[in-house]
Amino acid sequence: MKVRGSSTMDAPRAAVFAAICDPDALLGVIPGCREIEKVGDTEYRGKISLRLPGVVGTYRTVVRLVESDPPSYGRLEGELDGTLGTLTGSATFRLAESGTGTRIDYDGQAVIGGPLARLDARFAEGLAGSLIRQGLHNLDARLTADPSAGGSSDHGNTTREMPA
Repeated sequence: MKVRGSSTMDAPRAAVFAAICDPDALLGVIPGCREIEKVGDTEYRGKISLRLPGVVGTYRTVVRLVESDPPSYGRLEGELDGTLGTLTGSATFRLAESGTGTRIDYDGQAVIGGPLARLDARFAEGLAGSLIRQGLHNLDARLTADPSAGGSSDHGNTTREMPA
């Protein structure tokens, strides 16, 4: 599965990059994210609950920022694991000044395993693209409402959970 796209946000590049690395921001913007914990300088673990055709369930996830050049570039690697299958992949994102905001370009690929692998490739790519676009829209809305929401404080190893 491959995904690629771009989005423009009404926030400075440094704020966008900081939000991508902030567990509080991620919890509020990743579709279905129920829990997230920063377990190292560049590693996050969490749970995502999805109610989409063919992928209903709760999935454990691990994401690592394996390469970065703040506030311009990052490369992520991650895994998603649940009763319906697994997803292992990597993605890069590039942030560039764009007028008064920031343009984010992303490119990723993943391998799907287990029952999830039975999904039509175009359908899976469409779902992934839709979730990414929704997450980026949520991030833009969060940053527009509160430009300091990208956070720059030390979050330690605290677990955060979304209210039920």
